[in-house]
Amino acid sequence: MSKTKHERVALRLAIILQYLIEGRRLKIDDLAEEFQISKRTIQKDLNERLAFLEWKENSNGYYSIDLSQLGILTKTDIQRFARFASVQELFPNIDRSFYQENLLQSVQVKGFQYENIKPYEHNFKTIQQAIEQQRKIQFFYTKANEKMGKTYQLEPYSLINKNGIWYVIGLDNNKEKTFCFTQIKTLLVKNDRFETNPTFLQKIQNSDSISHGNQISEVIIKVSAKATPYFQRRNLLPNQEILKKLDDGSLLLQCKQINEMEILPLVQYWIPHLTVISPEGLQGKLVERLKEYLTHLS
Repeated sequence: MSKTKHERVALRLAIILQYLIEGRRLKIDDLAEEFQISKRTIQKDLNERLAFLEWKENSNGYYSIDLSQLGILTKTDIQRFARFASVQELFPNIDRSFYQENLLQSVQVKGFQYENIKPYEHNFKTIQQAIEQQRKIQFFYTKANEKMGKTYQLEPYSLINKNGIWYVIGLDNNKEKTFCFTQIKTLLVKNDRFETNPTFLQKIQNSDSISHGNQISEVIIKVSAKATPYFQRRNLLPNQEILKKLDDGSLLLQCKQINEMEILPLVQYWIPHLTVISPEGLQGKLVERLKEYLTHLS
């Protein structure tokens, strides 16, 4: 499967960022030749996509940065940093300090298609600042398919974009909760502060799931030999890990801490090549949904 445009840009920016933290001076001509793209595209990378970096004064067309502004970045940090730079249109107008200080902390992007949140710019900034300052937020929220909403108080941990939709992840009386950002109304920041739970924060950062508080600890999936190459090439399921390749060429995959609605639609998409092995009853639930669908059609 070919990479999307955003994936190609993110990969290129990750390499450029790696060069920068190694202390290299970059030249547009050299980068254009390395990546086999036009000089104009490289100029866009440096002057627009990476505009939030404070470039040192260029001499003879070279670009470099003050390494102190990036701090110590891991490989994962660089990849996330680059993904952000490749999808800046996801965000409302946010100044350079947002990227420099908070890019790797309170906001994450998981997926490249996106909803327009410009009308919600104020709430976005308010929640992001509450996360920074470790302050509780209060808001009115109506769940999907429900007529009556209610007021919540939340310790906000992260703003996450998953498959184009923004979510707010946090703790409500120590219970893990996920809220759709655009459904949050009458937002207020409380004076009450909270202590960040590092275990929960790490769980958010390391997981592909956004359904915190309503997850299955482990799902085992069998992949047919015909579909195996696709799942070996890249992770197509959330929190995917390969457990074993079987003698017939099929795979056993493990997905940890995932909501059933994040896994069943994907299994359904790959019918007949994927089968849920455990937990018991999950495959049966999928079969029943398919039966209901066929009954409805008939």
